Amino acid sequence: MNSIPLVDDEAAICVEFARTLEGVGFRVEVAPTVESGPSRAETARFDAILVEFNVRSEREAHPRSGNGLKVIRQIRKLGETVPILIFTAMKGEFYETASLDAGADDFLPKAASIPKLVSRLRAHIRKHEQGANYLSTEQKRVSI
Repeated sequence: MNSIPLVDDEAAICVEFARTLEGVGFRVEVAPTVESGPSRAETARFDAILVEFNVRSEREAHPRSGNGLKVIRQIRKLGETVPILIFTAMKGEFYETASLDAGADDFLPKAASIPKLVSRLRAHIRKHEQGANYLSTEQKRVSI
């Protein structure tokens, strides 16, 4: 079973979304603040991470202004290569390019269908696992 945190502060959406993803074989943990996303990535192993572009911060004056990008940057700063997907209500090229430039692997609007999101999650997880297997094989070749 693939494990993913959902970094989003909208509780009602998270509950429904988590239930839907669990129904297709994912284990979902909700991280409701900017600060909880990277701390979960440090303490647990996940197969992918879903982040809302605008997620609440406990420390900032403007608690929702693009803080999902901070989550991505902090996770990448930890050296994590796990796939990160922005799944957001925000629309437009600015949000998509800002997300990808911050280190996200993909960007999907919340208006996208659940089957499309699930397929993209699985594709990114598969690609990440294949990359890990490739690195493991290369490391073995070097040590021979």
